[in-house]
Amino acid sequence: MLIHFAWSPPSGRVKAAYRVDVLEYQAKGDRYICRLVELASVERSGSGDEVNDEQLRGLLGKCVRVPGEGLNGMVLPLKMATLDGTLSRPYFFDPP
Repeated sequence: MLIHFAWSPPSGRVKAAYRVDVLEYQAKGDRYICRLVELASVERSGSGDEVNDEQLRGLLGKCVRVPGEGLNGMVLPLKMATLDGTLSRPYFFDPP
């Protein structure tokens, strides 16, 4: 199963698809806990050079809460802070 994320730095847009393992369904909120297991593809429009492949691979092994529509091909837009860990409430987390 693939999940698609997108970041929009000033220099362009970066879209990454990750192959995931679905670990759990949470009915409250209609969301899934997924573990990112493989970076399947990266697409860039513009240079998007604020986002590098090392940052994208750095998310591998992490878990994320994904809304139900995220498993149906919807591209989930994310803040740049999800890549550097500066969010006060982390979006990606280590598996339980």
